[in-house]
Amino acid sequence: MTSNFLNVIKKKVGAYFNPSRIDHDLISPFAIEIIETFINNKFDAFIVGGAIRDILIGQKPKDFDIATNATPEQVCSIFKKSRIIGRRFQIVHVIRHFEIIEVSTFRSPPQNKIKMKNGVFKDNEFGSIKEDAARRDFTCNALYYDPVRKKLIDFYGGIKDIQKKQLNLIGDPKIRFDEDPIRILRAIRFSAKLGMPLNRSLTDHINQSLSLLDKVPYSRLFDEIMKLFLTGHGVKSMTLFKKFLLAHKYFPALLNTDSYEFINQGLVNTDYRILNNKSINPGFLLAVFLWPDVKLVWNKKAKNIHPSTALNEAIDNILIKQSRIFPIQKRFAITMSEIWRLQPRFENLSAKRVYRLSKHPRFRAAYDFLLLRNLNDKALKNTASWWINFVEADQNKKN
Repeated sequence: MTSNFLNVIKKKVGAYFNPSRIDHDLISPFAIEIIETFINNKFDAFIVGGAIRDILIGQKPKDFDIATNATPEQVCSIFKKSRIIGRRFQIVHVIRHFEIIEVSTFRSPPQNKIKMKNGVFKDNEFGSIKEDAARRDFTCNALYYDPVRKKLIDFYGGIKDIQKKQLNLIGDPKIRFDEDPIRILRAIRFSAKLGMPLNRSLTDHINQSLSLLDKVPYSRLFDEIMKLFLTGHGVKSMTLFKKFLLAHKYFPALLNTDSYEFINQGLVNTDYRILNNKSINPGFLLAVFLWPDVKLVWNKKAKNIHPSTALNEAIDNILIKQSRIFPIQKRFAITMSEIWRLQPRFENLSAKRVYRLSKHPRFRAAYDFLLLRNLNDKALKNTASWWINFVEADQNKKN
């Protein structure tokens, strides 16, 4: 009788997964210390979301989020080096040295829907852990783990979905996408990152809901789209980006079939750098995306005017054209322009010009861009070879 009762409770509350499957070596010691501190102060606290999902599939998480029944004010009273941030939903950043752990209070469905200027509803009403799980987007992100007591709670079968490589939304997709259209892009991103194919139902709902993205503020939309390509799975994301006609919507330049290899190699290189913890510049990848259009206009204009002038005009034309479709943030547009404008300067190999170019703040990015162009442009072979030898030579030879 008791055994049956416990089984029923487990099914209702969620699966308590075998803690031996959780590799504690992949968990931030700081996150564990925070949870220990919460427990010592009579609060519940769990590592939640993507970190647990990634550990279960054998990946080392980059970030750790903690959910607790302590309010933001109580969190700040416990942790002196902390601060409350956020308007839609207040969270607390707990800080130690260069590590930041995000701590959020269990939330419940908002009773009073207040829409902010960015189109998102405020969400600052606190609740239970079960209510908190219902507010999360995908089953694989609704996992809660207490590393001190070694308890993993799964309310929506996220563990089974991870094992089956299925991406499932919590609740009615129509309602959840209407609540926050950014979930459409998150579905695409997680499908690419986790290798979880989107089932037909979810695919249909995404296609039916794409127009909702038009209501999302540009800045939030831009950041989420860039996450598709700048979190280590850009090649796979691009396939889905085109499948759902998002390239048509935001970056028509990506539809040029002649530039497929060039853009794909740019994504391959970016994924490689991210997976090897190397720095990346979003402006570089955006420069790759739009270069085929710039090059096409440049070649046409260069028939009638000086090549440098033609390039400058081509750059201005393409950036204006792109701004009417999906504008690129100014700081990235500046980076792109500098990378593009430096390309003709690689052709001038006089000692004085070479020295000046090599000292330019954007030299390395422009040089990498030259090598990428060289993969698809045989006319650049000699120039690229010369610069490779120059960059790899020791300082005495350069002098």
